[in-house]
Amino acid sequence: MDKAKSLMKWCASLFFVTVFLSVPAYASNEKDVASSPADGKSLQQIIVGQPGHDDYGIPLYLADKLGYFKEEGLAVQFMNFKSSPLSVASLLAGEIQFCLTSYDQALKTFEKGKILKIVLTTTEKHPWCLLARPEIASLKDLKGKTISAKMPGSGPRAFATSIVIHGGLDPNADVTFVDLPETAILPAYINGDIDATVGSGIRKAEMLSRGAVVLADMNDSAQHKAILEADTFPLKVVLATDDYLKTNPEIAQKFVTAAYRAMQWEKAHSSAEIAEKVAEYFLGSVNPEVVDDIRRAFSHSGLVTAEGHKAIEKQSLSVGLISKPVPMESVVDMSYQKKAAASQ
Repeated sequence: MDKAKSLMKWCASLFFVTVFLSVPAYASNEKDVASSPADGKSLQQIIVGQPGHDDYGIPLYLADKLGYFKEEGLAVQFMNFKSSPLSVASLLAGEIQFCLTSYDQALKTFEKGKILKIVLTTTEKHPWCLLARPEIASLKDLKGKTISAKMPGSGPRAFATSIVIHGGLDPNADVTFVDLPETAILPAYINGDIDATVGSGIRKAEMLSRGAVVLADMNDSAQHKAILEADTFPLKVVLATDDYLKTNPEIAQKFVTAAYRAMQWEKAHSSAEIAEKVAEYFLGSVNPEVVDDIRRAFSHSGLVTAEGHKAIEKQSLSVGLISKPVPMESVVDMSYQKKAAASQ
């Protein structure tokens, strides 16, 4: 469509800026921390890839801010990528040690012959929604519209595709998907270049403030069950390569233990307290009311269940991300989570 072509040309001008904004300023301080002694020992530097400042990375940000990573002997740096497939590529290349991304990336990568293991989930429920212009009253009204849903093969694209199919539309013929940098989504909506977008947390609040409506919201338990056909959907997970885990099991355990401790802290504290702690990870601030909405999907155990695996496997099959089922044990290693839980 002409709208999509003109939109992508406009977004190309933002690419250079997006690259230089890909790593938050606070991450640049970690090298200094890593070289300084902690109880007489140097900290092990760890890089965690993520698709932008991630709402569902809050448990990891808390583990960093509260000093839990440091107490485990780790200095963690968060590195932003334009989309999940790009952060996974960096993980496979050995450029980063862990990756906060969507569960389906492990399934897709396994089918391509490479093994990534899920060591923790930060969500028990699927947290995303599909937001649209106020004149779009139902999913069927998306026909002929343009939807921002990241790049093909990403979690947002899989989610948007499943929502379109649930609405009785053909995702390959009835809608146009575009891949926009995170910083371009709101301007594109304001300019009329997109009609709908996947969102949650901060993005959801921004869009609602601009008059957008929610067409499908996975934070609503009834919709979650109707659309995903499951009560549990551990969308956001921490991945590591199988080789890295075999070579560095102690580091992996320290990382998961710190994250687990942060999950327990989050459970016991208010959204206002959490917002204050993680403000710097969101470029300055995050509204406690937005944190309230984000927290509805959080896991407080980090545990991936068979039910959760099956739910994501089913969606991944239905939207063509994978062509056949993937055994849970091929992509999930909960041994670190279990040791972390037992130690608390």
